[in-house]
Amino acid sequence: MRYVIAAAALLAGCVSLGKVPPREYYVLDDLAAAAVSMQGTQNDRVLLISETSVSPFYDTQSLVFSRAPGQRAYYQFAAWTERPGSRLTELLIHRLYVRGNFRSVAATTAGAKGDLVLNTRLEELCHDASAGKGTVRIEMSAVLVDRAERGIVAQHTFTQSAPTGGDTAAAAVVAFDRAVTALLDEESAWVEDMAARPAER
Repeated sequence: MRYVIAAAALLAGCVSLGKVPPREYYVLDDLAAAAVSMQGTQNDRVLLISETSVSPFYDTQSLVFSRAPGQRAYYQFAAWTERPGSRLTELLIHRLYVRGNFRSVAATTAGAKGDLVLNTRLEELCHDASAGKGTVRIEMSAVLVDRAERGIVAQHTFTQSAPTGGDTAAAAVVAFDRAVTALLDEESAWVEDMAARPAER
């Protein structure tokens, strides 16, 4: 989904508004969310999900791309509608909620009492356009904590990539949605599986 906003810009007084491209805003989506149905509670515990922390360079609304190994840059006229950390938190909460495996799923900021806490960190969200039409890559680490036992149940790093249909930001967004969907598939199944294990003290 894409929103296009033409914002007025004054660039040293020498660039007219008509020559400034509009900045395009994109929504990061979970393509499978609408297709997942409630499965019925299998774990009678409450899962709380913390706000996803983000590696500093990726903590921005700007889309990140790479034209050479080891280099990163921001697209000038392409951005997310909200910072990836916040959006991924929303998608993760929704995905785990609709799967129906836990008695309840909520954000830690909701004020609810929970049995388990899922802490996540976005390590990378980048469009690698250094070769051909490129690929996108997302990497997220996760730590599942048992609050009652005050111990870590499990921790894991998830990585997904997807080829792009072109070397533009718009093409990258389509691939980002596929990669995020695959990551949420993997991470949700992992959380449900690990939640049945005792915490490590």
